[in-house]
Amino acid sequence: MTERKLPSIELARLDNPRNRHQPDEGFTPQSSVDLTDGRLYDGVLLRRSCAALLDFLIVSVIATVLWLANCAATIGTLGLISLPAFVLAPVVIHLLMCTYLLAGSRGASFGMRACGIRVVNTEGKPIDHVQAFLTTAMFFATVPIFFPILMLGFFTERSRLLHDIVVGTVVLRSDRD
Repeated sequence: MTERKLPSIELARLDNPRNRHQPDEGFTPQSSVDLTDGRLYDGVLLRRSCAALLDFLIVSVIATVLWLANCAATIGTLGLISLPAFVLAPVVIHLLMCTYLLAGSRGASFGMRACGIRVVNTEGKPIDHVQAFLTTAMFFATVPIFFPILMLGFFTERSRLLHDIVVGTVVLRSDRD
């Protein structure tokens, strides 16, 4: 019987071992990345999928804790805020978290950091808060409604998805810089 090797993803460190208050030396807001290097896009789609699942897991844990607090508030409001808070909390938490983290100095959410990827604009520079919000909002608009549109990444240059093309962002490996 032959032994099969499963594909693996190396997880990157979430913290900066040098100094927590300084951004990574290789990715400062003034730096730019050469986007012509094809090695930056190796395995990005698989890493993006894993990163999205990790981010959903983190948001689910946060939303569950808030939902438990909401259960206590339901008694005081006679259930008027229970359903809207239960439905909207995960979306709002994810939008805020990803907007803040994608526009940060590392250009990556917690799941993206763990999977070794980050987001830059089409010039190779960090994205701003508007692009980060639009990227996250368009991701939420395309995933539940047009899930097959995510297959677009297999056919586009640099494995870009629809929301990347519209907003003008590129996802690349952060461990190849």
